[in-house]
Amino acid sequence: MSRARRLSAGLLVAGLLLMAGPASGAGSWVGRAPGVTLGTPGRVATAEPITPPPGLRPGRITTVSWRFRVPAGLPGLDAWLCHPRRCLELPAARGRSEALRGLPAREPLTLRFRLPPGTRRGAVPFTGLQVIVNYRETQNAK
Repeated sequence: MSRARRLSAGLLVAGLLLMAGPASGAGSWVGRAPGVTLGTPGRVATAEPITPPPGLRPGRITTVSWRFRVPAGLPGLDAWLCHPRRCLELPAARGRSEALRGLPAREPLTLRFRLPPGTRRGAVPFTGLQVIVNYRETQNAK
């Protein structure tokens, strides 16, 4: 390979590495919680905290994804994904958001649910509770 081609190839690789950013600067973690059952309309049920894995390096949330299963035909459910500093109202049983961007990624998250007052239904199970936290590593995130 000629010197000019080697130089061009090297510059191309360097440019791609610069665009990609540092590989160790980003990460994600997945957490699950046992299901919860709602029986009383108007009351909030809080699932067990979903905690990050031990030894997670300091970082700030970039996006969160969530999912849970609820029986079909349930009208007017209220649901939130909560960080100790802020809650995000969930518009659906599955989704992704940047609303918690910048908050510490090493904090536990909780899912909360409420049946609206006047809902006429027996016990309602919420199962398959899962979150995925994408984050960017930092030097001083707590």
